[in-house]
Amino acid sequence: RAKAGAGARILILDNHDDFGGHAKRNEFELGGKIQLINGGTLGIDSPRPYSTVAAALLNALNIDPMALAAQHAEEGFYASLGLGSGVFFDKETFGADRLVKGKVSSAEFLEQTPLSKAARRDIRRLETTPIDYLPGLSSSEKKARLSRISYRDFLLDLVKVDPSVIPLYQARTHGEWGVGIDAVSALDVWPFGLPGFQGLKLDPGSAPRMGYTPSGYADGGSYKFHFPDGNASIARLLVRSLIPQAVPGSTVEDVVTARIDYGGLDRTENATRIRLGSTALSVGASGPGDAPVVVEVVYSRMDRAWTARAKHCVLACWNMMIPYLCPQLPERQKAALHYLVKVPLVYTNVALSNWRAFAALGVSAIHCPGSYHSSVRLNPVTDIGSYRSPRSPDEPILVRMVRTPCYPGMSERDQHRMGRGELLTTSFATFEEKIRDQLGRMLGPGGFDPARDITAITVNRWPHGYAYEYNPLFDPDWRRGEAPHEIGRARFGPIAIANSDAAAAAYTDAAIDQAHRAVEELLGRSR
Repeated sequence: RAKAGAGARILILDNHDDFGGHAKRNEFELGGKIQLINGGTLGIDSPRPYSTVAAALLNALNIDPMALAAQHAEEGFYASLGLGSGVFFDKETFGADRLVKGKVSSAEFLEQTPLSKAARRDIRRLETTPIDYLPGLSSSEKKARLSRISYRDFLLDLVKVDPSVIPLYQARTHGEWGVGIDAVSALDVWPFGLPGFQGLKLDPGSAPRMGYTPSGYADGGSYKFHFPDGNASIARLLVRSLIPQAVPGSTVEDVVTARIDYGGLDRTENATRIRLGSTALSVGASGPGDAPVVVEVVYSRMDRAWTARAKHCVLACWNMMIPYLCPQLPERQKAALHYLVKVPLVYTNVALSNWRAFAALGVSAIHCPGSYHSSVRLNPVTDIGSYRSPRSPDEPILVRMVRTPCYPGMSERDQHRMGRGELLTTSFATFEEKIRDQLGRMLGPGGFDPARDITAITVNRWPHGYAYEYNPLFDPDWRRGEAPHEIGRARFGPIAIANSDAAAAAYTDAAIDQAHRAVEELLGRSR
């Protein structure tokens, strides 16, 4: 809007039933009160400090992440009640169903697990003993070696743990990569605090052959803040700035509970219009003779095909689909776009009538390495504006469960393809059965009854989830400008390409930066 000018007319076509794309908001009415949780993008977070462009956008929306975190987030609330983390050992993987609270590194924790004596011994050594498993090498040489082996192979071949140790750690990388430790390099897990590196004395900081996310966190990361609905509140603030009458209110705090006027998004008099439920079918650039080139977008809405024409177009969609939408693109560019296979994942949000079982068992977050959902945690506590999080175990609450379907032993991109196929063929009935079974077995000793205590389930199925970040174990080390995302995002006449895919980085600031670049490509020289 700022670049095009106040008089320009902008149409945003969104195939979803709500604006925001991956910044999906789930809203539940529990006990007469609204409770919110992210259904997609979790929060303001990045492995690297926000760029000047991305930070300026947050500032324009009056979002100060550090101030908001200090004022509204209560990260220590559950700990103040004596709740901590735990691990659920399922009988199919470990021989018995058992929830164990505490740190994996402690002898007390290990004694309570169903693991073998050999596994407990090796886990204790792995977690607590500073051993140099690569003696005689410098820090840079060690990092180079670690970048070429998976963390699984590091544990088996260098640390030499008993093979029965692997299932406990296999899913530790699911949340960041969408695959297990068989498909992530040992160097890439090092910045995340996984064990085995204490005695290697690696120098701080990133190194060559590290992925985007781990290299950023190795260098420090960025600020963090989590709205109750994730980054849906950022999308709401953006819409408010473009179509003020559609999002009542005036502050960052009141946008969380603002009641959206969806009828106001696509009014004729709006300079900016947002048209929901509109799926693009084809995008092409044309112009007869010497006439100016225009972009023609054919899209489907309400079971009809429509056409929109414009001087410029930004394709901010899943980049892998662009060759199908715009077959005019050069073959090299289409091949590059096809390379960007997104990470499939599921954010399952479950409403409970109370969370007494969590309190009784002393846990607020549970890692479930062998279960259908590998992560289960109580909704973070954030009070902002008129929104209030539950405080008593007797109150209803939302529980966030995460599943990343993957197939160990394959390359990362092939695992993502298989996982996507699984998600597209899995029924809600299957999800519900798995959810009830897992929560019942895990929380049953605390008095939990899934038939009685589960009041609602929302499954956010993202076959096209995280943007693909290159994996040093499987992807070439491309020269600058030659990586698929760089070739794929090239401007094509009046058509520019954005989305976090175009940065090969699954973060909100990356999406902002790519949107800015795309607009600059279209309007920077033409105005």
